[in-house]
Formats: sequence, structure tokens, C-alpha cells
Amino acid sequence: MMKKIFLILFFSAFAASFAQEATFESVKKQFENFQYDEMLKNSDLLIAKGALSDSLLIEVHLMRANVFYTNGSDELTKKSFESILAIKKNYIPDPTVTSPKLTAIFNEVKLEYLKKNPDVVPPADSTGLKPQTVFQKQFPQAVAVVKNIFAPGLGQLHHGNTAKGWVTLGASAIALASSVYFATDANKKQSDYLAETNQQLIQLKYDDYNKSFKARNASLITLAAIWLYSQIDLFFFSEESEQSSPGASGSISIKTGPANTVLLGYKIPF
Repeated sequence: MMKKIFLILFFSAFAASFAQEATFESVKKQFENFQYDEMLKNSDLLIAKGALSDSLLIEVHLMRANVFYTNGSDELTKKSFESILAIKKNYIPDPTVTSPKLTAIFNEVKLEYLKKNPDVVPPADSTGLKPQTVFQKQFPQAVAVVKNIFAPGLGQLHHGNTAKGWVTLGASAIALASSVYFATDANKKQSDYLAETNQQLIQLKYDDYNKSFKARNASLITLAAIWLYSQIDLFFFSEESEQSSPGASGSISIKTGPANTVLLGYKIPF
């Protein structure tokens, strides 16, 4: 008989404890029914259990803050707010369900909490932030360009590239001199050819004129090639040395930035 009574009492107590198990719904219902003591007790069990999502846990702490504030316990109210911030640092209470006074207290707690727990920003990767220069070229000075147009090689000399400048200048001078010589010679031999009346000498005069004409054309083509090479070299391959004459110059650069973007830059000095 005693054994049956013991079993009945044991199962009754187990059933009662199971029926009174704390759940979010029960805690919320107790809060809405102003059963604050039971609500605080069950919410403690619910928090210790650790089975709630962050959003529900924040709501439980917010209900507890309301109860503590109603009971006049400002310290416990602030602790509840700190618990909320520990879950979500950027949490903002809903003004439609939170009183202005509680919102003001929460903002004070949040300000202090953020001072004590600042966001840790990892140091930026400087290698990743710096755009990679894939092409950079300094434009020649205007004075160098003008000089180089009239005498190929003077532009390189102006920028301090003496070896390249003298070679280019010498080659252009030789090509110019040969062009002038063969042009003059071709004109003379053309006149001789046109003025010749002896049938036996006409072919000989023509051959002389033809050779001189071809030599003149070769000299002019060589001069043009040297001139063109000198301009291209000045703009794209010659670098301005520290000893070069002062003057206005610009620079153009192409860089790769974040997300594979291409940055085109042009600098004009003032």
C-alpha cells in the first residue's frame, strides 16, 4: 500500500514539474498577466537553459528590464540592457513597445557599453588597397619636344640622355647631309640626262641619274625613319634625368584598383 502511494506521489510531482516547465510562451504570458515574480523565476530558468534564439532571448531580457524598472531596480534594468547588447551590439529598442524613459536608460547603457567594448577593426591590408601600377610614363618637357622635332636627338639630350641623344643626332645629321647631297646630285644628273642629245650617251646619263635618284630616296627614307624613331623614343622610352633642364612636363599612368577596376591618371604640373 505504501509503495503505491509513493509511486502516485512521484508521478504526480513529475507531471507537475513537467507541466510547469519554463517556455518562452509561458514567460511571455506571465509578463502580460503581471505575474512578475513567476515570470522572473521562469525566465532565469529559460536563460540558463540556453535553448532560445538570439531574437527571443533579447525579447526575454527586454521583458525583464521592464519588470525591474517597474520594481524600481535601475541596476538590474541596466544589466538586462547589457545582456541585450552582449547579444546584439547595434540593437535599437522599438519605440512603439518601449517607453521613452526606458529608451533613454538603454541609450545611456549602450553608450557606456560601446566605450568599454569598442569594435575591433582589423588592420587594412596595405598591399591589397594600393592600386598596382601597370603602366606609368612621364611626358617629355615641351621644350624637349620642340627641339626634337627640328633636330632628332636634341630632345634626348635635353632630358640628359646623352648617349642616345648624340647617336640619334649624329645619325640624323648624316642622313640629312646625304639626302641634301644626293638630292642635289640627282637634280644635276637629271638635267644632264634631259639635256643630252647624243644617243650613245643618253642611256649612260639615265643610269647615272637613276642611281642618284634611288640614293636620294634611300637617304630621305632613312632620315624620316630616324626622325620618327626619335619622337617615339622621346615620348615612350626616354626618362628625364635629374640633371635635365627645368620645364613643364606631365605624366600618365594606368593602375589596377579594387575589384579589377582600371584607373587612368594624368598629371599636369603647375
